[in-house]
Formats: sequence, structure tokens, C-alpha cells
Amino acid sequence: MQLNTILKWALSFATGFLTLIEPTFPFILICAMAISLDAYSAYRLSKRVKAKTGKGTGKFRSSKGSKVFVTTIQMLALIVLAYLIDTKILVMFNGLYLANYVSLVFCFIQIWSILENESSMNDKPWAKIAQRIMVDKAERHFDIDLHELKEPEDVK
Repeated sequence: MQLNTILKWALSFATGFLTLIEPTFPFILICAMAISLDAYSAYRLSKRVKAKTGKGTGKFRSSKGSKVFVTTIQMLALIVLAYLIDTKILVMFNGLYLANYVSLVFCFIQIWSILENESSMNDKPWAKIAQRIMVDKAERHFDIDLHELKEPEDVK
């Protein structure tokens, strides 16, 4: 076969696949925005940790970038899979909107992570309240004992 024929087949296959999953694009876009905001909030946390403790780099690292890439691929695959199961396998249920629910759960997890990042190593009143409910990611990600940094009246 010639290269032109192979390219035509590949382009036809790609176009058909994109047409099949086109209804998932809004969900993918929304979840990609959530992933981007989570990565940005993690970067801001890194800057706060560097400023307060001197530990960490305070920069965006490529190892964290690869985690963002993997998370994006997982999100894409889950949404497409949920959509295909809903529309091609569970047709008899007249639309369960599985892609909607998967996107909702995914965005909830990302928003929770954003709130954890923003409340970690933050002295604002709302952050103190959030720290009672959420995990302080500074201790986990930057290998810092937060009890050493807290004032005696803060430790209870």
C-alpha cells in the first residue's frame, strides 16, 4: 500500500472516532479546566511552602507535570468509556447519563484537591477552618513536620 492510502485510512478512522465521542467534548473541557486549576493551586502551594519554610523548589517540576498528564489521560478515558457504555451498551435504560456523573465525581475530586492546596500553609481564617476538615498537603508533599511550624496555641 502506498503512504497516501494509509494516511487516508488513518484519517478516516480518526474522524470516525472523533465523531463518535464528540458529545463528550464539553465534559472533557470542563474536567481539563479543573485539572489545570488543581495544578495551578499546587504550584501556589509550592511557592507558599518555599516562602515559609525554605523547603521545596517553589517551582513547577516536570515530575508533577507528568502526573497532570496521566490524570488528564485517565479523565479522558473514563469519560469516553462512560459515554460509550451509556449509549452503546445500556441503550435499554434510555440514557443514564453516565458521562455526566463521571465528570461530576471527577470535578468534585479536583475541587476538593484545589481547596486542600489553597488551605495548606495558609494563615487566613477560612483556611484555618478548612484545615480542620481537609488534609494539609504541605506535610505530605514536601516532607515537613507542621507541628514544628505551628504556634503553641494553634496545636490542640
